[in-house]
Amino acid sequence: MSDGVKFIFKSLFKVPIIILASYLVFNLFAFALTYFKMLGFSQLLVQTVTENNYIPPRELESLQQYLDKISNTGVVSGAEIVLQGDDASILPADVRRQYGSPVVVGVRARYKFIFPLMPTEQLNDPDTGFEGMEGGSFSGYADDSTLDNRRQEKIDSSNSNIEIVYTVPGLQYYPDLS
Repeated sequence: MSDGVKFIFKSLFKVPIIILASYLVFNLFAFALTYFKMLGFSQLLVQTVTENNYIPPRELESLQQYLDKISNTGVVSGAEIVLQGDDASILPADVRRQYGSPVVVGVRARYKFIFPLMPTEQLNDPDTGFEGMEGGSFSGYADDSTLDNRRQEKIDSSNSNIEIVYTVPGLQYYPDLS
């Protein structure tokens, strides 16, 4: 073989590896960035609950706006504030509780890894394959809505939640609630 043909085959072999490595680097970077944003947000929640033993309505509104900005990135969905009382019941954020009772507070979100579709997954019938592949016959390419549904199935099948929850002991100042 000539050197030109060897170079072409080496280049063709490198392309899928480069694509998969790019997806891996992107997913690791996006996950780390999202995780540290959620970690900082959870510390802000802990500080707010420690000071007040609940989340005041005005602060809840601003915290929710900030959480919406974090979850508006395309790789995060379902971001929510977790708030539970000492009896493990889910409480509204703006309900005051007796000082000194522990509160479970944190943040929860679903991270969506970005996966490339394999070439056979872009066909109408992924099981048939391409022409020339061990009895496979070309079934045509799938339309955009089918491809979107397959991408969504891959996203839904990945079980990757970010959940950062702390049990905060409420400071006991004086018995203001009886």
